[in-house]
Amino acid sequence: MQKYPPAPQDHVRLQPLCILADHTDHILGIAFLPQQPILATTSADGALRLWNLTTGAPQLLAKSNEAWFSALACSPDGALLAVGNGNGNVWLWDLNTHRPLPQRADHRFAILALAFSPDGQTLATASLDGSAQLWQITTNRPSFLLEGHTDAIEDIAFHPGGQMLATASQDGSVRLWQATSGRQLALLFRTESWVTSVTFSPDGRWLACGLETNEAQIWEIQSGHLSQRLTELRSGVLSVAFSPDSRLLATGGADGVVWVWSVETGRQVAAAIDHAQAVPAVAFSLQATRNLGVAAPRPANPETLVLATGSHDGTARLWTVMSDP
Repeated sequence: MQKYPPAPQDHVRLQPLCILADHTDHILGIAFLPQQPILATTSADGALRLWNLTTGAPQLLAKSNEAWFSALACSPDGALLAVGNGNGNVWLWDLNTHRPLPQRADHRFAILALAFSPDGQTLATASLDGSAQLWQITTNRPSFLLEGHTDAIEDIAFHPGGQMLATASQDGSVRLWQATSGRQLALLFRTESWVTSVTFSPDGRWLACGLETNEAQIWEIQSGHLSQRLTELRSGVLSVAFSPDSRLLATGGADGVVWVWSVETGRQVAAAIDHAQAVPAVAFSLQATRNLGVAAPRPANPETLVLATGSHDGTARLWTVMSDP
């Protein structure tokens, strides 16, 4: 397993790095390209953009006049970008040629979430129609349908081991699935409220989920026990993301506030209140400090932990996660 420098835990400061502001409507998805100083964003304005973090310059990769781009995921090797839209269609972009590959369309309503398997061979799609599917990248064919939810699936995520997936649904449940067969392994929990987001920690130990009822939760995978309830919130949680070392969790709120939490203690350790509207997308990345030409932190370290946040206010923001003595 790859070793990461430890993220600061007890005293953290989110230092503003830059504001990415070329979109004209809600940002719905963000994704860092692995090993590259590039952030991808999708928006309700129908645009798919790539942002160079060295220069801060955007590149318009695609523009749709028919339906907004509603979901986004990048393959682990950084070669492919998957994008879903409001009509239930999914495209793959070859990031070497910046050209789309054959279209996939097998959902009746909007794509709400996408996820690549750790080996990059499978794409998971989740939809407003309540279905989730696993697609083989090489054949462009669906391999399994994940059946069990009774309402829209808001999010989907692969375990870093690749053998399991998790789904979060408006039916109030989080379910675990076997990636090799599509069989349901467990109903992790069910609640009366929507579950809006789900993600696994990079070390494979934890699963985090966001709820519309002003709460996020952290579950231990091996035992299936609830480890932390993060309840000091004033709005629903729309997005969750672990830091690369699995020690921090970021949550994006419907009130526009981004919180950073210690996974070990469940304590709030930092906050950002700069967004004017809801934050449906958050993501961490370790970036080479020399590549952050937009506003490199000082003193310069070989690698910098960066948090990206995407908001309904039409902006994406980048923050460096700094120790605050």
